[in-house]
Amino acid sequence: MYELTPRMFQHFTTMLRKYHELFDAGRCQGWEQEELIVKSIKADTTAQHHVRWTEAGHDDKNDIMIRTNGEFHALQIKSGQPKNGNLTISGHRLDRFEGDLKLITDYLNRRDANVLSVMYRQENDQQGRRHIYQIAYVDVQHLLTGISSNSWEKKGKQYVQKNKSGITFSLRPSMSWQIWWSIPIRLLRLSDEIVIGGI
Repeated sequence: MYELTPRMFQHFTTMLRKYHELFDAGRCQGWEQEELIVKSIKADTTAQHHVRWTEAGHDDKNDIMIRTNGEFHALQIKSGQPKNGNLTISGHRLDRFEGDLKLITDYLNRRDANVLSVMYRQENDQQGRRHIYQIAYVDVQHLLTGISSNSWEKKGKQYVQKNKSGITFSLRPSMSWQIWWSIPIRLLRLSDEIVIGGI
C-alpha cells in the first residue's frame, strides 16, 4: 500500500493551509485534492517517486499512477465522510454492467487501485471554524474484496452485503449503479490530523 512520505505529508498540509487562506467556507475536494496530492508527491525529490496524473480523468482504475523502484502503484483519491466509527466513500458508477450482479461482483473483487481517502470534518464553536483533515489509506485487495454475487440483499432501493472484514458494500441503481463502501475506521492506517483555523 502506497503511503505519503513525511515530506509529502508536510507539503500537503502546507498546501491545504494555503487553500483555506483563500477559501474558508468548505472543504478542499475532488480534483483539487488530487492535484494537491500529486504536487505533494513531486515535492519530495529525495524519494524519487514518479507520478502521472490524468487531470479530470474518468478512469475507474486509478486517478494517479506512481512509479518507484520499478514498481507501479495505482491510486484513487477519494473524499471521505467519517461517521459513527466508519468511513463512507463512493466508488465508480457501474451501469455498464446493466445490473448484472455477477459481473459487478467479479469486477469489484479484482480491482487493484488502492484508495487514498482524505477524510474531513468541520468544527465551529466560540474558538472559530476549524477544518480537520486526515488521510486514510485503504488497501483494496485486503479490504474491498471478498464478496459474493449470491450475497447481495435488496434493502429499499439498494443492494447491500458485507465481507468478512465487516465492510458494507452498497450498490445504488438509482445512481447509475454506483458502489459505496462503509469501512470501520479501526481497520485503516491513518495519518496525523491536519487542523486548520480556530484560535
